[in-house]
Amino acid sequence: MAKVKLSKYEPDYDITPQAIFWRALKYFTTMIREGEDGLDEFQAASFTIGNDIRFDLRTYAGHPEFTVTLYLPNDVKDKEEISRVIKIVIKEMVIPKNAIAWQRGEPFTYGDLKRPRGDRLREPEARILALKIAAQQPNRTASTQFIKREVPKYTELSEVDRRRSPSRGNEALWQQIVGNVISHQETPAGPFKKGYATRTLNGLSVTEKGMAYLNSMGFLASFTPLAE
Repeated sequence: MAKVKLSKYEPDYDITPQAIFWRALKYFTTMIREGEDGLDEFQAASFTIGNDIRFDLRTYAGHPEFTVTLYLPNDVKDKEEISRVIKIVIKEMVIPKNAIAWQRGEPFTYGDLKRPRGDRLREPEARILALKIAAQQPNRTASTQFIKREVPKYTELSEVDRRRSPSRGNEALWQQIVGNVISHQETPAGPFKKGYATRTLNGLSVTEKGMAYLNSMGFLASFTPLAE
């Protein structure tokens, strides 16, 4: 597994936008810096993958809410190389394909960015979101209700997400999906079977393996093992 590493410093090279993801910047990392350039004020985070991939994720004041733009160094000009790097970023940061609003080579009209059709919260993404949210809490532990309250800060809930759950009439579909992450303890791809979390009385607690997993996708700058 390649590791996405966070950088504390703003890039010292010129950059060009190459893709847009329909997710909040905090979805990708806990280490966000403030900046300003000739365009506007922005929030950003810088990353590397291996020895040859460097990129920024930024959101400017005038950009649509819940979007971030992927910037690559100006010297990355070859279309195939740009496409290759975007694919690696998507894979290593575990970004849902439906979250890709635009990438280099596709038509784009400023001010007319539309959310991808079919982009909504599904259980695989909700599993990672639950880990990200819990990892930032004391003892890396969060209740199901707390996770549900936090999820809308990370991803925009679609019309489908907000529909009433067919099996839980007092909840929206997205709330049921988040609840399934906690209740489906035996799911092979779930956080419990993978060893990323342990079940608590009313939620979950992220294990050191889970923290390392989040760290590998650039979400955490670092983490300190809990005392035994």
